[in-house]
Amino acid sequence: MFKVLLADDEPIITKGLSVILDWEDYGFEIVHTAESGEEALSYIRQYPIDILITDILMGEMSGLDLIQEVKNIRPEIKSLVLTGYQEFDFIKRGLLLGIENYLVKPVDEEELLKTLQAVGRKLRAEAAGTRTQEATTLLDNTLWSFLTGEIDRHDCLERLAFYNIEFDQPVYNVSILNIEHYHSSEAVKAVQAFIEEQYPALCLFSPNQEIVIIFGGANEEELLKHNQRLVDDLTNESSRTGLFYLAMGKPIQVIDELEKSFMMARECSSLQLYLEPNVLISDSQVVDHHEEVKRQQEFKEKVVKQLMNAEEESLELIDLFFKKLTEKSTIISPPVVKKYTLDLISYIHYSLQPDDLSLYTAVVERIVHSSDLAQMKAILTEYCHELILTIHNHVRLRSPIVQNVLQYIHANYNEGLSLKTLGQQFHVNAIYLGQLFQKEVGVVFSEYLNRYRLEKAKELLKTTHFRAGDIGKKVGYSDTTYFYKQFKKIIGTTPSEWRKI
Repeated sequence: MFKVLLADDEPIITKGLSVILDWEDYGFEIVHTAESGEEALSYIRQYPIDILITDILMGEMSGLDLIQEVKNIRPEIKSLVLTGYQEFDFIKRGLLLGIENYLVKPVDEEELLKTLQAVGRKLRAEAAGTRTQEATTLLDNTLWSFLTGEIDRHDCLERLAFYNIEFDQPVYNVSILNIEHYHSSEAVKAVQAFIEEQYPALCLFSPNQEIVIIFGGANEEELLKHNQRLVDDLTNESSRTGLFYLAMGKPIQVIDELEKSFMMARECSSLQLYLEPNVLISDSQVVDHHEEVKRQQEFKEKVVKQLMNAEEESLELIDLFFKKLTEKSTIISPPVVKKYTLDLISYIHYSLQPDDLSLYTAVVERIVHSSDLAQMKAILTEYCHELILTIHNHVRLRSPIVQNVLQYIHANYNEGLSLKTLGQQFHVNAIYLGQLFQKEVGVVFSEYLNRYRLEKAKELLKTTHFRAGDIGKKVGYSDTTYFYKQFKKIIGTTPSEWRKI
């Protein structure tokens, strides 16, 4: 749990913040509320905290004065400010103090949560010894929030005005740079400084340990030249970055579409698996992605089949899985490895449907917060080993009918399946089949099929440009509205939100 202190001279504000979120559900604990800067500072001198949330104006000691004092004694503490004021001087001073974000009263629940989660990721990275640079400024938070669709254009431009930054170029694109030396704060800072000095560009270091670049230019040809020249420059300065990949998003003319360019760069970045390093990756890259997706699907089915039979050989497949990820290069970025690892874990879980959900949620949490390939490999191996132990006896008791039905579902999930059609396929009474399926698999047939289809939908959302509604139809949902409702209910996000993760 990260320890949070709330400071505001209006008790109604701190009480409201205390109940606006289920703090502990997200890994945060409010350890103290203070009604003045002096009281907050006294507590911080005596007890450890991780996050300070303070009003910008309070009595004799303002929130900004409090943050300044806290930085002197506990520089590792992250600070957020609450304000009913959006005056330039107040916010500018906060920027100089390195605040993580400012939240305008009344505080928006969603913005508060997303800010806390971003700070939490940073704190975990620092605790794990993977800190890459100093505390992210409001500028980085603003750009990241805009690229991921968390704030709109108006809010973004308003905040960028504090830095005298304007989007005044005819065209833009977002590129993602993965460098071998991403663990080195000096290397990251040097690369970012070089890019901003030599190119018309803005840079930020993302929570995913990538350098995100927003290029501006007169036309699309100029943007392509900027990206290609950067590849040449970084190749010549390899001692600074080590090996690298630069993924280029689609050029756009409307600032509101920067998010689309970023998502395209994210998709291109995943092609690192198939290309040698020190290259520019764009949508013009000739890679048979669909064939690769098919190969990955066959591999996942093989892993699941061996796990279903409680075979230790499945652990050897995990070694092969990670060997394939680094087949072209050993510097595949952590976000790319994490994406494929989480996809495999989700597929395993919803194919096997183990009774103990905690095993799945725990491994997802560990992977999300892991920082390198070796760590993720160890976590996935341990997960599969635990699955073998927990389902060993259960799998042996499965009847041939249910095993055949599961295999048929996995191969024909996009068709109009029902217990009736499956009963006819395997010459067994539909009611009896439903009872047997639930007894041996642990869930009713319809829920299993629904969850399996949603897993396939998640895969298509990550690997194709198809519209969400079309993807719903491809995985077996004839009613688009029903698909959206089921996705939101089971996965917890909309299809579009999942695509951004």
